[in-house]
Amino acid sequence: MSPDLLPAILGIALVAAAAAFVLLPFARGAHVESVMAAENPSSNRFRLYQQVLELEFDRDMGKLSTADFEQLSAQLLAQAGAALRDEKGRLGAVDEEIEREIAAARAAFAAARQSSRQAPAESSVP
Repeated sequence: MSPDLLPAILGIALVAAAAAFVLLPFARGAHVESVMAAENPSSNRFRLYQQVLELEFDRDMGKLSTADFEQLSAQLLAQAGAALRDEKGRLGAVDEEIEREIAAARAAFAAARQSSRQAPAESSVP
């Protein structure tokens, strides 16, 4: 092996390592973004709103006709509305379940208080 070849190989390895280090967050970022979008339905809604704003910008720049803008933005806003209704429906079901649990806990506490009030009265009777 030539003594001049070793620094060249070492330099190539360092450049490859630096490139991998720089590009790794980009590769991970796409994965993290897709996982977060799947977990958070409201982020999908906000992404739709962002697309509407981008369409508006394209219309203002002359890249998109007004008719196309109105049609595409109406479709995106309809999708966002459906996503919001789905999200609120799930939240409503959760709220109802919480209310049922609170009502059951109140009934159990009331029954426990009632029985604790009756127990001393019964024990004082000869």
